[in-house]
Amino acid sequence: MKKKYNSIGTMSGTSMDGIDVSLLYSDGEKEIKPKDNFYLAFQGSFKKELYTYKAQIKSTTDCKEFINTSTYQKLSEKITDLHAETIQKLIQKNDKVDLIGFHGLTLWHCPKDLYTHQMGNPKKLFDHFQIPIVFNFRKNDIANGGQGAPLTPIFHKAILEQFDFKFDSFVNIGGISNITYLKNNKIHATDIGPGNCLLDKWVKENFNEEFDIDGKYSSITNPDLSIANSFLDKYENNKIISYDINDFDLSSFRGLNKNVGASTLAYITAKLILNFCQEKNIKKFLISGGGRKNKTIMQYLGSLAETTDQYNIDGDFVESQAFAYLAIRCLEKKFISFPETTGASTNLTGGEVLS
Repeated sequence: MKKKYNSIGTMSGTSMDGIDVSLLYSDGEKEIKPKDNFYLAFQGSFKKELYTYKAQIKSTTDCKEFINTSTYQKLSEKITDLHAETIQKLIQKNDKVDLIGFHGLTLWHCPKDLYTHQMGNPKKLFDHFQIPIVFNFRKNDIANGGQGAPLTPIFHKAILEQFDFKFDSFVNIGGISNITYLKNNKIHATDIGPGNCLLDKWVKENFNEEFDIDGKYSSITNPDLSIANSFLDKYENNKIISYDINDFDLSSFRGLNKNVGASTLAYITAKLILNFCQEKNIKKFLISGGGRKNKTIMQYLGSLAETTDQYNIDGDFVESQAFAYLAIRCLEKKFISFPETTGASTNLTGGEVLS
């Protein structure tokens, strides 16, 4: 009989708005039972501080220099303490926890330099909880020719199997949109392009709000199709498996009316997904992530898309659940990345364990 674990997974994504934690009961294969979730929002001042320092990092050299500063140490300790706070919430409410998958907050990710850095101190978490900590999920993949991302496809496949493959793909619209799809009995995955990152930034600059709630601003008027198509031509020809939010900026949209800009950016998010699915002959996809709540994006996606919430799966916590699942697979020395998902040279295990 396969061993089953109560595993906690954490995720602090590219939007840098807070920390998701999830408790998952699983064997690291087909059995997946979400048990609890919790979200901790970063306070405005701390979020601003994170944005400020991340924006200053433009290269791997910058990152390596920054992580040796006292400012970095202060931010890293704060990130770790906030993760400990969120993890403690789940431990207090639930049965014995067997392990913790700690992703941390990605400060810089550059596979071509064989480098990725996630902020946070797993040793401090282990000392505090005395529960095995799995971390450094991306390191082995990058060392073996992969992009270090996306790592969630093996979990997405487990979800799709629960629907008897009614859907042939799983799309997560976070800061970056990524997709897992099934072809010839293999998992394929890639980042598609900007998800919410550009729209969030535009709304912050033009409306002084954190994001386009329910598509309020992007629904006011029609997109500028000329600007949108120019952007789409540029990034659809750029076959990159893994993106960072720093790969995209608003320079192409600066001259637009603020409502037109919001509509154009929402259209681009949806159109990138639709064009990719058309290219790969994908018929139906399940949507998770914050972008699923944007009614404008979902309207552009149309009938091809259904949200995880329509099937009682909380789409806000799929990634944190995925890292709970990946932690189990890492502990059991099962593969977590594949040539068809990250571009690695072979199927790979990953993660480091403190126990």
